[in-house]
Amino acid sequence: MASWHRQQDTAPYEMAEFIVSGIIPIVLIVIGTIGNFTCIAILLNKQNREASTNIYLMFLCLMDTISLYQWNLNHVFYTMTNGKRKVFGRSIILCKFGQFFGFYTLHTSAMFLTFVQLDRAFLLRSRWYKAKIAHPRVALIICAIILITLFGLNGFLFGLGFEYSKYNNSTGTEEIRVACYYSKDSKLDNFFRVQYTWIHLVVMYIVPFSVIIFCTLLIVKKIIIKQTFTNDQLAMSAQRNRRISIMLLFMCFTYIITTLPNRLCFSVFEKQLVGHDYTDTVFLATNTLMYTRNSLNAFFLYLSVNCFRRDVRRLLLICWRKLTGQPILQENNANEHVGRMKTFREPLKTVVNTMPIKKTTQL
Repeated sequence: MASWHRQQDTAPYEMAEFIVSGIIPIVLIVIGTIGNFTCIAILLNKQNREASTNIYLMFLCLMDTISLYQWNLNHVFYTMTNGKRKVFGRSIILCKFGQFFGFYTLHTSAMFLTFVQLDRAFLLRSRWYKAKIAHPRVALIICAIILITLFGLNGFLFGLGFEYSKYNNSTGTEEIRVACYYSKDSKLDNFFRVQYTWIHLVVMYIVPFSVIIFCTLLIVKKIIIKQTFTNDQLAMSAQRNRRISIMLLFMCFTYIITTLPNRLCFSVFEKQLVGHDYTDTVFLATNTLMYTRNSLNAFFLYLSVNCFRRDVRRLLLICWRKLTGQPILQENNANEHVGRMKTFREPLKTVVNTMPIKKTTQL
């Protein structure tokens, strides 16, 4: 992993760093927390839970919310206290949890977003997948496998971090400090800085980017082909599926756009960027940009899914009625589900109503 420590810079860069690592992360945390929990509350609806895509979306929103409180919160405290305090540097326990969840949430979020796109692509392209795999129970099993596998992959991060004492000349006492992302075990430290860099690259970038691009090609080929439908229900269903697919495409492209600069700065251009006045500004900006996508899930769903907008309005109305003590009215949802792939069967026979023909007598 790239070794980088913030330094005191000149006034213009310090102001820019205050904005990108102090103000914007707070905005992302607030918007992301409210938006993601709103998504989870709506997707937990019994009808919405019947779609496999929604299962992956729920776990995506959950891990995105947790990830917003890792790097962002730590640097907000550092920026607001002028480098005197860090959240994860206050104790060895916070340090170890911060190390683990900082990477674990990024990896799980990337995998869940990948499976959201994969699930949607195969729902559009494969009847076998729709009949055998695209079920909530199977989706939950896959999510559990992802969580357990990545926990085992990132579990060694709990072994990093240690306490050390440093003499403070101003107070004349020894202070206990915490060194995060370092280990006294040279083998473990080297593994984190060399081999784990490639693991992070594969899990966070190579696999998601490859699968997303592949699924994007499948989805684009499906949604751009003009189809002829025999009734309005099939046409409406196809239009709705097209909107949801386009929304997921934008989510995935946003992921690529927001995470790629961070990887380029810390891997490709690290040596060229380190040692300048703008070093901290660039690294902080790319980190903040990377977490921007984690707070936009509700935004994408609200813009593209009609029933999600309806459920948001209904949820706000319920909260308002509870706060004001008014009775909560039951609404008919018309069996519309967020993210559900609807199918309609055409009638086997067309019934034609005709007027009865009276028998007449020929004169």
